[in-house]
Amino acid sequence: MQRPGRLGVATLLLAVLALMSAARSSVIMVYLGVTFRTEVDPISVPLSYYVFVDGGQELFNSAAVALAIGALALLVGLARAGVRMAGSPTVLLAVWALCLVLAAMFPADDSPQILTVAGWVHQFAGAGILALLSLAGLAAAPRLAESLAWRPVVPTVRVLSAGAAALAVAYVVSRLDDIVPGIFGAVDVGGILQRMVLAFDVAVVAALAVQLVRVSWVAVRSGAAAAPPAVLPRH
Repeated sequence: MQRPGRLGVATLLLAVLALMSAARSSVIMVYLGVTFRTEVDPISVPLSYYVFVDGGQELFNSAAVALAIGALALLVGLARAGVRMAGSPTVLLAVWALCLVLAAMFPADDSPQILTVAGWVHQFAGAGILALLSLAGLAAAPRLAESLAWRPVVPTVRVLSAGAAALAVAYVVSRLDDIVPGIFGAVDVGGILQRMVLAFDVAVVAALAVQLVRVSWVAVRSGAAAAPPAVLPRH
């Protein structure tokens, strides 16, 4: 059962932080894709290779950390709102945020092979980024459906999470080209698949954050309307 929430200004601020962080991350990633399209092919080259272009590392790291902060703010906000996030939804979302930070802290190797410890950490963090948010969304959906206020967002979360999972599987399949070169032809679509997975992930975070803004704002407005008018002291 859904437990009573603590909706109010603090929860509203967490929702706004999550939304703004997701927006900031998205804007930076779009900027990187447009600005460095000649150095980093968005169709074939992974996102993490922006760290190897002049001026790209700081922006890439900023986007990853911003999205991690947004995910954690959303997690706390959902818990405050009374959504039963304990267990797999919390673990999956928290580890996904951690993977974003690790991917920023430990850059990929600028080589077809993984040569360093940092490269291996980045590789495992990248796998977590691809897989965990979609699983978190699917795990959270039944919990959200327990509350009438959250049911409108459940179909969106399920569709976006399933879409992210399907794209992640497609990305893994596309990596078979590293083992058997040319198996899928001359065009490598791994880069665009990776970006699409992340876009769906950000959309899940944004959808939940928007709904958290709505329910929090209603609670704040209701609380303000129910509050007795202030009585001025008599002189």
